[in-house]
Amino acid sequence: MRIALPQLAHAASVVPAGLRFERDAAAPARAQARQLRAALTQVAGSCYGQAHGLSADLSLDGFRRRVPIVDHAALQPWIERVAAGEPAVLTRQPVTHFERTSGSAAASKLIPFTGRLLDQFASATGAWLCDLYRRFPALLGARSYWSVSPAAQRRDRTAGGLAIGIDDDTRYLGPIAGWTQRRLLAVSPATARLGDVDRWRWETARQMLAAGDLGLISVWSPTLLSGLMAFVQKNLEALLAALEPARRRAIERALELRGELVGEAIWPRLALVSCWMDAASARFAAALRRWFPRTPFQPKGLLATEGVVSFPLWGHDGAVLAVGSHFLEFVDLQAPAARPLLAHELRSGGRYSPLLTTAGGLYRYRLGDVVRCVGHYRATPLVRFEGKLDQVSDLCGEKLDAIFVETALAAVRGRSDVGWDFALLAPDLEGEPHYTLFIETAAGEGQLAALGDQLDRRLRQAHHYDVCRRLGQLGPLQVQRVEGGWSRYQERLLEEGAVLGSIKATPLDRRPGWRCWLVGSGDTAAGQRC
Repeated sequence: MRIALPQLAHAASVVPAGLRFERDAAAPARAQARQLRAALTQVAGSCYGQAHGLSADLSLDGFRRRVPIVDHAALQPWIERVAAGEPAVLTRQPVTHFERTSGSAAASKLIPFTGRLLDQFASATGAWLCDLYRRFPALLGARSYWSVSPAAQRRDRTAGGLAIGIDDDTRYLGPIAGWTQRRLLAVSPATARLGDVDRWRWETARQMLAAGDLGLISVWSPTLLSGLMAFVQKNLEALLAALEPARRRAIERALELRGELVGEAIWPRLALVSCWMDAASARFAAALRRWFPRTPFQPKGLLATEGVVSFPLWGHDGAVLAVGSHFLEFVDLQAPAARPLLAHELRSGGRYSPLLTTAGGLYRYRLGDVVRCVGHYRATPLVRFEGKLDQVSDLCGEKLDAIFVETALAAVRGRSDVGWDFALLAPDLEGEPHYTLFIETAAGEGQLAALGDQLDRRLRQAHHYDVCRRLGQLGPLQVQRVEGGWSRYQERLLEEGAVLGSIKATPLDRRPGWRCWLVGSGDTAAGQRC
């Protein structure tokens, strides 16, 4: 295997991050004390720091007393000042750009980024890549595909002139690793700047097919890669015609030998697929394996727009806390009113919701995610993402949350012979208030009716939902068959500012109005009528 200079340079560039991580993983309390001290240094003298009496020499207890736990809504007035161009609002570091969040159950929100925040992301991604190179040496001689978002997803500027959005995920790797990695990409970052999603999809598929030495595919949602593979299958003849003759013949011979279109036939050196695999994304990752039956998969860990909580290590259950990136605290969901725990205080089996303090100017920021501690790597906890804490639907006081709904759907599916490609429970205001399960399935009408009854009974195990049903505040659960459910689901999220490829699957959306988007026929997009 011939290893080119850019590949060796990239591997060497992530070694320092890997070594720092090993040191931090052995002493997480010390690593976290260092992160808190850096955060206090950057906030001291800023408007936010002055408003809360923060200084570089403040103690941990003083930091917790003076800084409230916040969500995005609480920071919105401060973020608006940053967006207007005011300096030193949340941090004394210059804000370089904003990112939009891409949550599945809420409109997009702006998150400020600084150069130091990108360094914090790079600390985690560098350690992850260092581990991958050690576990998969074949990656040293291969190119990669990193998910990028098409330019159709609005690359605006704020009133103060700051850019909104990033068009190259390799920027999260740091300046050196990102520079070298960009020379190893199977798909050019310029593809993301195409002004049309269809053109972006074509160019992405064509360039991926042209890369016979592709070794790593890194996407966020597994549905993005499934969609690309389905596009390749549908347009295979035209895509092959666009390739160099030698590469076209190599793919044709491999597909003839395999007898089916699978990723291993197109990319014989593919070593790993990295994507979301936890919580609601698990069923989409399982579906993706149809296209990559022999390729190892690795989950992403918990990396949010706001910051990185954990990243994966090969061969370990869960993902290790990124104690060398941000200052982390954790609300114990068994005792939510108690003092939040520090990273090294998590215990196996516990369920927690993380709070982030980052170099982007977020302090004790509540993500609304739920993780479970599943063990330790050295002295640092390993966690697994379980869902969103704030995905709670509450039309009439029923308080349904996404994790409970996911569990109920799994139980119903396990007790019936009904399978589905898409399922979303959402409040429905057509007629009396009720919930509708929008489902894409080949099951018969009788089976769907039985499924709806079973799911309603499961949901009524939740006290508040049962009370609302008994009091007539909520009507019976209904089931509505849909076609192209995932595509139509994405249409609404994209309209609201989400980023293609970063849209997470969810079993529950708390907003009404989904019937308008999901129910349609023929070639007319349902969303066009909404």
